[in-house]
Amino acid sequence: MNINLTKTTIGRQHCLEKIERSPLFDRTVLLVVLIILIFGSTDLRAQDANNPIDPSPTGGLWNRFYGEDQSRLQFLTNLTYGNWFYRFTAEAEFNYNNNPNDSRFSGANFLVARLFKSKNGLHHFGIGGVVSYYHKSRWAGGVNFVSVSKFGDWKVITLTTLQGGKDIFTMEFQPGLYHDFENGWYFRSHPRMLFDFENEQHEIPIGAGVGKILDTNGPVINLFFEPQYDLHNKLPMLYTGIKMLF
Repeated sequence: MNINLTKTTIGRQHCLEKIERSPLFDRTVLLVVLIILIFGSTDLRAQDANNPIDPSPTGGLWNRFYGEDQSRLQFLTNLTYGNWFYRFTAEAEFNYNNNPNDSRFSGANFLVARLFKSKNGLHHFGIGGVVSYYHKSRWAGGVNFVSVSKFGDWKVITLTTLQGGKDIFTMEFQPGLYHDFENGWYFRSHPRMLFDFENEQHEIPIGAGVGKILDTNGPVINLFFEPQYDLHNKLPMLYTGIKMLF
């Protein structure tokens, strides 16, 4: 959930002018489809694997493709211990056609939240602090709010962070909606909205996709594929990822 928002205007315009997909985009989509087909009959509880504050230690890789020219790869790991939720992320940015030399490590952050729950155990929420390191040795800190609520086979997840620093004022908002099906399949709509108020650069995507929970007799594997569209920048996006629960 790193919230580095640096993106060049030229890169956005170049992405809008092209409709072809990059080879990396095609390989990623093919890999996700093949894995899902191979393990397609697996039966597992999607609720647990999609709960970010599940006690199981979690590690994953997320990739957001912006058209064919740019992507952001995010490593994430989190852990809930007692009433505390811990989360670390690191992110790298890759530019394929605009200027490959612009590819770089773009930042990292660490988040801690104190968790609470309702009497019936169906609603969990937490509040705490977050600190981030940005490209070019910039630091920021602030507050976070996380929540998970279950309504039958539906689950609603939110994450909000607000951070400030020298020439930095950002917010991240992630509203997530999930619905479980049989055999580990699930519906998801979980955009990652980013707001850079200092530079007036924002991402406001919406979308919907599917995911699959796989039982490997070891780590639980969670794959997802979610096409999105950025309302602010009028840019198609693809959000894909793999997460493992240990």
